[in-house]
Amino acid sequence: MATDRHRLIQGLLQHYPFVIKNFSAYFRNLYRRNILKTTVVTPYSAIFYATHKCNLDCGYCTQKNPEVFSEELDTETTIRLFRNLRKDVDTLLITGGECTVRPDIEELVRAARQDVKFRSVLVVTNGVLLDKRRAMLPHLSGLVCSLDAISHDPSDPMSKSAAVPRVLENLMMAKQILPPDAITLSCVLELWNIEEAEKILAFCQEHGFYFSVQSAQNNGKYPNFTYLKNERYQRFVDKLISMRKNREARINGTPKLLSTVLRFEEFKCYPTMFPRVYPNGDIFYPCEVLRKIAGNVLEDGSISAAFARGRRIYGETPQCKNNCFLFGNVLSSYYVEDFWGLAADTVRPA
Repeated sequence: MATDRHRLIQGLLQHYPFVIKNFSAYFRNLYRRNILKTTVVTPYSAIFYATHKCNLDCGYCTQKNPEVFSEELDTETTIRLFRNLRKDVDTLLITGGECTVRPDIEELVRAARQDVKFRSVLVVTNGVLLDKRRAMLPHLSGLVCSLDAISHDPSDPMSKSAAVPRVLENLMMAKQILPPDAITLSCVLELWNIEEAEKILAFCQEHGFYFSVQSAQNNGKYPNFTYLKNERYQRFVDKLISMRKNREARINGTPKLLSTVLRFEEFKCYPTMFPRVYPNGDIFYPCEVLRKIAGNVLEDGSISAAFARGRRIYGETPQCKNNCFLFGNVLSSYYVEDFWGLAADTVRPA
């Protein structure tokens, strides 16, 4: 028991900026929920869709042109948008579409970290153009590369499988610039790629990368409950949770969170924790899945101001349990409902 306590204290000291931020958010949200009686919780990290253009065509993606489209701001105006986001959050996750198809992505990442002073800047990419955008890497806190297969299949040139050799080369290049634990391979799990997900997990173990996984959503919104009847799927989920419990690999999420995400267990979503902002500055309230716009962060001046407007228009966040199982939405539940368990698991040294 004393050893466990010592390791927990050691972890708290090692992660003190992260710990201070999370404790502050926890107590602010406690005040919001119990005193202000609102489910609109404190924003933790902004998710910015830099573009909806993409150089691949993944069937499960719901954030690409022409299905979704928003006009992109120019570089200078986008940086001004970043300054408004920074008023409420110190972490920025840049995604798409495929954000590396934006010609100015290197300047945007540099400005976000060096000029706007985000404490943490992460980029989500398919990895195909990393070698063309390598100047952004030194400014990143984390790189998330989405990969649904690691076996090369050139039959469909617009698939990730066709791009695997180039992506793997680019990951090795990124590993020379970023520490391995700053790189995450994110896998969208379907029945066809369970064996590929196993190989991606092994690849992460080999290179010290993090592994992240969630199941593909029907129409981008709803879980596919037929997965739960598939023995191969359930065996992989069991293996993943066991490996996470025993810390045999770097896997995003606590064992409980992984079970919720992959077995579609009940959770309560707090979507305003991870506000989603489109390229033109539009921000969703309470979440992107419901397609309701609260306002525009560039025009309103901050996330808080836009959310206040959204709350006046749409009211409190709805009690939509078990609708979608996006990793960030489930994570928001654990931040609010199981904060102490999440904190202890996150900061405890391996």
